[in-house]
Amino acid sequence: MKQYKFENIDTVITYGWNRVAYNILRSLSLKGVNVAVGDASIKTMSKSSKYCKYSFSYPSFYKNPKDFIESLKSTLRILKPNVYIPVHEETFVVARYIHEFKDAGVKIPISDFQLLKSVHKKDSLCKIAESLNIPVPKTFKPKNVSDLKSIWNEIGNRGRAVIKLLNTNSSKGVFYATSYDNLLKKYTDLVEENNLKIEEYPIIQEYVNGDGYGVSVLFNNGKMRARFTHKRLREKLATGGTSTRRVSVKNPVIEEYAEYLLASLAWHGVAMVEFKYNENEKKGWLIEVNPRFWGSLALPIKAGVDFPYLLYRMAVDGDVETVTHYQEGVVVRWILGDILATLSHIKAKKSIKPIFDFFSFKGESFDDLYKDDIMPFMTECFYYLSKFVKTGSSNPTEEALLDVDKI
Repeated sequence: MKQYKFENIDTVITYGWNRVAYNILRSLSLKGVNVAVGDASIKTMSKSSKYCKYSFSYPSFYKNPKDFIESLKSTLRILKPNVYIPVHEETFVVARYIHEFKDAGVKIPISDFQLLKSVHKKDSLCKIAESLNIPVPKTFKPKNVSDLKSIWNEIGNRGRAVIKLLNTNSSKGVFYATSYDNLLKKYTDLVEENNLKIEEYPIIQEYVNGDGYGVSVLFNNGKMRARFTHKRLREKLATGGTSTRRVSVKNPVIEEYAEYLLASLAWHGVAMVEFKYNENEKKGWLIEVNPRFWGSLALPIKAGVDFPYLLYRMAVDGDVETVTHYQEGVVVRWILGDILATLSHIKAKKSIKPIFDFFSFKGESFDDLYKDDIMPFMTECFYYLSKFVKTGSSNPTEEALLDVDKI
């Protein structure tokens, strides 16, 4: 464990095993901010970085949220940072118990728990969007299995329907049905396997044709302070999910939707609003909101919108100047994830063409591979490999989804 004088720590971040936390660490450290990193695992990407000033461990917030909070409070009392930045789904846990930190003397720039929950859950997000006239795919909330036939008859003309658990994270909890029988089986299996009550039943959405886009933002109590848009070029799975290669773009249509949505909610902190956008129809549909930092964070930083540092300065100083200008055409890829994506696309397309796409680097940058700090990438590779050997899955976390209703 790296040991530095506690009084030197400016910021604490958690969920340090993945590339998102690592890019927050890099961003802040390169601006002269001293960062301590925590995670439930002893060895992580960020903990192995030369930029990490201090590292610590805590109980899993998935398994023991209250123990996580107590451990975090203890660490914050010792380190006395100016700012604490939750990185992933621990954001919900921290927001749920935010009152526990009122005497900690640390700024935590996130929205309140009920607001986070309202945009995270797919059914409530759709209701909010519809109330604001923001387009979403046609959405249904079945009350019983007998509703599925009429739903398929209405949206199955494209040969596919999308089933979403109310708590989803990237591609986890998202399933595709290609026929009525397929929809019936997958839906009933989900309800039975997860022992869902009627109010917990998954939603069903029409499948919309379009490319994946993300509008990333920083808000200060309802006022937008930074915005960045990317287009997905490749995803980890052939069916969708986490992006592994993306490019910086502008898209006024969906940018307006994203800003209007979060301004209407008086959002505070960072978020990434995901859309499907049909280039031919010039039409976008809201898909989901990530009410926290996002996997492609390295791209806006590279293109000129340094979200981690802007969030830090906003927390410390109270506000920042608005940033919406950035370089378009910048491509950044998650190199390890792109290897997994290439294998998935080869399998799906039964072709070796994805291999040639993979080796078309063209001067691109990476989420996880930096020549000035190689150990985090090596740690990431080892982490994924060890989890794959243990579980047989390329998803390294044992816990797939946090149920925000049961924190």
